[in-house]
Amino acid sequence: MHVNNYTMTGSSPKLIMAYKGKLHKWYALTDLRSISWLLGIQVTCDHKMQAISLLQEAYIKMIIAHFVLAEAKPYSTPMIPSASYSKDDSPALANDAARMHKVLYHEMIGSLMYALVVT
Repeated sequence: MHVNNYTMTGSSPKLIMAYKGKLHKWYALTDLRSISWLLGIQVTCDHKMQAISLLQEAYIKMIIAHFVLAEAKPYSTPMIPSASYSKDDSPALANDAARMHKVLYHEMIGSLMYALVVT
């Protein structure tokens, strides 16, 4: 069996080394020491502040490029919280409706939700 990208953390380096020793008796391990990337997530460690940060910037930039959103304008609230929409608010012209069908809203939201849930 091959397992890739296993990460171990803890408050005691002595206990971590002991646990690694126990695992190594049963499995072939390669200790790559400090982690910087794990499954596409950038990992930074601040030992002084005892903090680990997981950064999804590279993944989010890939989403922006994939969905051609580099020119999108930021907006503090995606929609009016009290808004209520109906079918009457849909595009009236056929070419507007066809253009909207080509926009991959579900895929965009799903990609962003993945970044949210993973980190």
